[in-house]
Amino acid sequence: MEEVVYFSVNNWFRYEHYPPTENFIKWLGDDFHQQFIDDEWAKENKLCIYAGVIDMSANYNITAPRSWVEKNCPELLTDEEYVWHIKRANGEIIEHRKRYSDFVDTPDEDGEVISAWGWPYLEYKEENFGVHYYDEDPYYSPTEEDSE
Repeated sequence: MEEVVYFSVNNWFRYEHYPPTENFIKWLGDDFHQQFIDDEWAKENKLCIYAGVIDMSANYNITAPRSWVEKNCPELLTDEEYVWHIKRANGEIIEHRKRYSDFVDTPDEDGEVISAWGWPYLEYKEENFGVHYYDEDPYYSPTEEDSE
């Protein structure tokens, strides 16, 4: 079985919630066209995606083959750091730093993988390829109306 990588991104704020790279900007930068919600694309790429909502943002836990990550977002496999600045209303500029590897989650001693948001990841197997909806309420199931 191919090695997999578990990573979690959220479309709320570039830099903090997803990496500022060309592919992640393309995949998450347009609120009305989120790539990780495209079930056909996810299946074609053999990705297992848990998608859901946190507050007013879209969150994605992705289980991907390492080869896919190496090809499409290899920075996640590094400890490389990036920097961004935020200017406060008083003119003060605050510097922030984050590592690309901060988006990657690893199994704990019991083999469970949980994201920073507390969500689990789907097991990497063919029947999980595609987009699946995650909600902490086990009785909730999205309907056609939810996607309109």
